[in-house]
Amino acid sequence: MKRIIPILIILFLLSSPLASHARRLYYAEEFYLYVLNLYYTNPNLERNIRFMQWALKAPFDNPVRSLALIETENDFKRYKTLFKMHVNLLIIDSYLQLARRFDKQHVYFFNLWYAENLKESFEIAEYYYKISLNYWSEALRFAREGEEIPGRISLDEWEDELFQILAGNLDYEIIITDHLEKLSHRMAAVEDHLSKTAEQN
Repeated sequence: MKRIIPILIILFLLSSPLASHARRLYYAEEFYLYVLNLYYTNPNLERNIRFMQWALKAPFDNPVRSLALIETENDFKRYKTLFKMHVNLLIIDSYLQLARRFDKQHVYFFNLWYAENLKESFEIAEYYYKISLNYWSEALRFAREGEEIPGRISLDEWEDELFQILAGNLDYEIIITDHLEKLSHRMAAVEDHLSKTAEQN
């Protein structure tokens, strides 16, 4: 799923101290805002994952500079919890994009000419699928924590994600497990071909 950064956020980045390299990023919101909007290459995806991982560990800025309108301490608690849920979902999206680049939906007989390369590629895809499951566990944990904090923040996308997770309409465990199961069949076909080739030689 693609995340669209609003024009105002882009303008914020252009006018922020980062633009003049005045100081390093420090707050969770800064790491979040610095993520690229469009993902074209593997390095960009890996870079975005790193920034999202840093965002999860960084302290939050003063509520006045939050990404949502914060009026009460409860608002701020819900905001921080949904922020972490949302960032974990972004990391999952990035890992799944990487995995799809190394996965292959169909393995035809002529693809097996490159069985060794396929095996290596599939192992990388499997790694990305499996690591994304860890972030789903975290997203789910923060969603459940968010459910316990009454109110609603002014970021509809995050609130909608929370609702979809709690309703069971968004379940990355099902999605990722399905990818892994299908991938295991393709990996088995490649392994079988490599074994037969080795026997013939």
